[in-house]
Amino acid sequence: MKTYDVFPEPIGGYTVGRTQIDFEYTASDYSKRELTAFVYYPSDSSEGKTTSTYMFPEVYEMFNEQPLVTALKDVFSIDIKTQCYDDLALSGKEKRYPVLFYVCGGGGSPEWGTVLCTDLASVGYVVVSIGHLNSTMYKRKDGRLFNVSKDFSDVITAFGEDPEMLALAGKMEMRPDDETAIEICRNVLALPILSKITEYSESQAEDVRYVADYLYKLDSGELNSIFKGRLLLDIGMGIVGHSYGGPTTAMVCRDDDRFACGIGLDSGAFGLLDSDLKKPFLFLFCEPNYNMNAVIGANNSMETYYFSVDRVAHLDYCDIVFTSVNEELRGERDAMEMRNIVTDYAKNFFDHYILQKATSVESLAYDGVELINKSSKK
Repeated sequence: MKTYDVFPEPIGGYTVGRTQIDFEYTASDYSKRELTAFVYYPSDSSEGKTTSTYMFPEVYEMFNEQPLVTALKDVFSIDIKTQCYDDLALSGKEKRYPVLFYVCGGGGSPEWGTVLCTDLASVGYVVVSIGHLNSTMYKRKDGRLFNVSKDFSDVITAFGEDPEMLALAGKMEMRPDDETAIEICRNVLALPILSKITEYSESQAEDVRYVADYLYKLDSGELNSIFKGRLLLDIGMGIVGHSYGGPTTAMVCRDDDRFACGIGLDSGAFGLLDSDLKKPFLFLFCEPNYNMNAVIGANNSMETYYFSVDRVAHLDYCDIVFTSVNEELRGERDAMEMRNIVTDYAKNFFDHYILQKATSVESLAYDGVELINKSSKK
């Protein structure tokens, strides 16, 4: 199995800066939320700096303390060189830059999307990846560490072991017809076990909305930063989420008109049983995952694209495609090819629906990547 010492060169012409911001706010349930975020952005020069640290060693060590991803301990490496640089100047090539959000999978860390975030920043987007309280692990800029909560781990584990869920999983077909997939999906989303999972997704969505509010304050100059007057917000923002981050992505699209479109990477539809997202949405997934999110396209009044990707594993949609040192975690596709698939579909989708460019995800051609459904109620 090929190993990597460095992430791939970004696809775009910009040097990529990265900065970290801590956040604190009181959520709608009156709980105190202490978050962090990495912001990737276009710059003109690395200013002679060395590349950013990938994942903080202290965060990696927290794997020992949470059962949800203990299986990943010692099977992927954080000793890899990134292609971004801390705290560079924002590029002067454009007056303003469009904004995207990235949501990592449950139990993961906001750095896990570094390759995709760096690629998108290198073509001119500002990309925000949040560390969410209880459901992800992260080190804040103030040095404090936050691990996945036991309750979240228990909820996810219980879902995977739920007898009703296991029975439905046994009925999932690799390439179901639409009606069958929608029925299975509705049955999954009606399971009582999902109510608590949905609460965590809703908390993550509230985090995204809060950080979006914060970006507006940065752009207006109410809060001082390099982003004052530099964020292109009036055209709408985009959001992409992997795995458990996918439902958060869909909820944000549904509930916040400031967001123009979203992408789910091998994700589900928890908490979205009867939701019209009212936004274009795209799924890249491994079979039989269509059974887990078919209801979104059935309800969405805007375009919903479902692209099936063969010969890949669930974690291939994040940085583990490059950092894995265990073949059991990986699918059969070359890591660079998988990165190109995820980056190309994300870039084309966002370029079209945010920047209004004449790009089309349907024009992309990769062996084994197939559009199995495109629905629209417009």
